[in-house]
Amino acid sequence: MSNTCTFCEIRCTIPDGLSGRCGMYTNLDGQIIERYPDSYLIEYPISIETTPFLHFYPRHTFLQVSTIGCNFRCEGCVSELLTQTVSEFSPSLMHKTPDMIVQKAREESCHGIVFAINEPAVSLPSFLRLAKTAREAGLLIGCSTNGYFSRSSFETLIPYLDTVAVGIKGSSDKEYQMCGAQSPEPVFRTIATLIENNIHVEVTVVHEQGNEESLLRICNRIADISEHIPILVMRFIAFGDAELSMEPGILDSEQICDQIRRRSPYAYLFNSPGSSYLDTRCPRCGSVVVHREFYGPMGARVIHQQDNWVCTCGYHVPYTGTWSRTSYQEKGMMGGYRPTRALEVIKAVTTCLGITDAHTSARVWVDFISHNYIDAIHRNILNIETFYEVITHLATITGKDQEGADLIAYIRERTGYISGLVSGLKKPTVLYAMGTPLFVLNEERFENKMVIAAGGEPLNRDLPRQGKPGIMVEPAYINQMDPEVIIISGFLSTPVEDVYAICEEKGIDVQAVRNRRVYVMPPSWDFGNPRWILGLANLANLLHPDEVHIDMEEEADRFYQKFYHIPYADARPNRSFFRPSSEA
Repeated sequence: MSNTCTFCEIRCTIPDGLSGRCGMYTNLDGQIIERYPDSYLIEYPISIETTPFLHFYPRHTFLQVSTIGCNFRCEGCVSELLTQTVSEFSPSLMHKTPDMIVQKAREESCHGIVFAINEPAVSLPSFLRLAKTAREAGLLIGCSTNGYFSRSSFETLIPYLDTVAVGIKGSSDKEYQMCGAQSPEPVFRTIATLIENNIHVEVTVVHEQGNEESLLRICNRIADISEHIPILVMRFIAFGDAELSMEPGILDSEQICDQIRRRSPYAYLFNSPGSSYLDTRCPRCGSVVVHREFYGPMGARVIHQQDNWVCTCGYHVPYTGTWSRTSYQEKGMMGGYRPTRALEVIKAVTTCLGITDAHTSARVWVDFISHNYIDAIHRNILNIETFYEVITHLATITGKDQEGADLIAYIRERTGYISGLVSGLKKPTVLYAMGTPLFVLNEERFENKMVIAAGGEPLNRDLPRQGKPGIMVEPAYINQMDPEVIIISGFLSTPVEDVYAICEEKGIDVQAVRNRRVYVMPPSWDFGNPRWILGLANLANLLHPDEVHIDMEEEADRFYQKFYHIPYADARPNRSFFRPSSEA
């Protein structure tokens, strides 16, 4: 006997003994019940800006929890493997009663609990039990959601919510149908209901190439509900099988934020290291009231704030709750969406070992969680020699020992070859940045080890503080270092012509800019992926153009043929990365 699931507006019709779209509910004798009640994948403390929330209890510590599964299927989803392979990931779930989670929150001195990374509607009974217990214990409760709750299910949750981040996928039925839903109307209904019930709301939207008109329509509808709702613009990053052409440049996304701010003054740009558009500016005089910097994928970190968010002109920028003078500092790849980076590393290595099925990838992820290996993987991918340990571990637990040995041997051979080419050559000074030159990577990062191996001298040293994965610096700091070469990371990058424009605008006048020696690395060629060996060869070419002449098309094709079994020409990105734009 079939029954209709009413937890979200997709309203799956589920036959007896089977599950619906999200895989998290089953029909048992005509009743729709949770498959994994009170079972969580993640439970750790975070700073609230990592969720991210920017205007809710700034800088306070919250306990983040997540389960698995989602009712949407969105292209380029950062959590795709966690949300779409439910059965494979279920063994890694930890049974945690609401009292146990509340106790954990107290032990970690958390101000509240937030459900994030996957969709809370797919675990609504468990989340509701947790929310009730948290409220009784005097803790705040919030979540990050696509907002596609059914009206009836959401009404049961509203009395216990303090804050909600709603991710909007588009302005049209067509855009929602691409995610497997029907219409955006339930989402806007959810937002309006939250505002009517005095629940703090922040909205996330995604900017991808070509969706600007739709994005502005979304933001105008949000402004119609309330112009004070913070709008968090996520620059689209081509995760999974998404096309690189969908990824806009940082300058393009900043221009979109300028348009949004005409009606909604609190619009912010994420996934754009070095951008100042994470700052809160006074709507009256334009002064910076809260200064933030990039802090990992979809995360932010407060560096400085005016007391009580009062501008020097006297304007009080609205926020909910109290603000803290200090922030919780997450370790390694923990916090917010950073664990998905660990998952990308695992997937990148296992793909080179010939493993492409989701079942094995999930099983490996379960092994990493159960053995607390996420911290270890973060440490090991910061050095060339210890990166081999990651390959060996993954090869061993997947029964691909020979493939792992072959991959290590290949990388060692090419590393030795490149070292021979650059031995004895003059070492140019190199600044390694992410996004823009204003966001400098931490000294211990793998990218700086690559610079050394490619015959360069990294300038990313003696930074005034540490960030994730780096920090914002002033143009004067870069001018003082005067790098001969600037390299922009392949992750969260922007076109090189934009980098030059930013340098001109910010007054960055260094040798690298004057001599047109600013380069953007190809995606995944410099961190966390075995393709870094291609990045190393590319770096050697770029740092020593007169002495080193590695044919990068040939080098890339050899790697792709051997480990991906396809020609590089079938996979090459639609940007030219191997030479500066003036030569491309």
